[in-house]
Amino acid sequence: MARQNVKKVKVDKYSKVEPKIHPITIISIVSFFVVIFGLLLIFQPSNEEKIQDAYALYNVELADDHPFYQVDYSGGLFKKGLKKIISSDDVVIVYVGFAQCPACQTHIKGFASYFASEGADEYASTIYYIDPTQNQGDFVKFQEAFPQITNSTPQLLVFIDGELVRQFTPSQSTVQTEINRNIRDFYRAVVTLITE
Repeated sequence: MARQNVKKVKVDKYSKVEPKIHPITIISIVSFFVVIFGLLLIFQPSNEEKIQDAYALYNVELADDHPFYQVDYSGGLFKKGLKKIISSDDVVIVYVGFAQCPACQTHIKGFASYFASEGADEYASTIYYIDPTQNQGDFVKFQEAFPQITNSTPQLLVFIDGELVRQFTPSQSTVQTEINRNIRDFYRAVVTLITE
């Protein structure tokens, strides 16, 4: 009998060993990250709380239900920017200021309280808050779109149908009653302008 030429192939029994991770281990790792991510979302302060906390550092107590909501002019992937808000809403009120500004600290409580007491909240549910120090490039775009907006803070701007119709800039007074009277008169003029 003739012997056939058969090539022997060396089988490497160790090369077929694959690491095995038990499914429970994979589920545990994924669950851990889901729980951590969920906790981060739950304990993340709301937009309103961030504004409150920023002013609380300077002993300015804003009410829990204050009307301010911080936005950027251009917006983001999941956030509507002020540019779109102004063009789509009938009446938009915008506050320009930041917590470190002493004049902003003396005006913001008045802006919040007279917003409701003078009836401006019937026409606009929110005062959109822009901090020009956080995104200066975005604020410059806002100023380019509306050249009447100055570099001073605080400012309260009222837009009707996409047009800037009223602008509050503070007087030089440091007397709180005079500041509050100016804010109250501004809101009264705005409500009159809206209802005409």
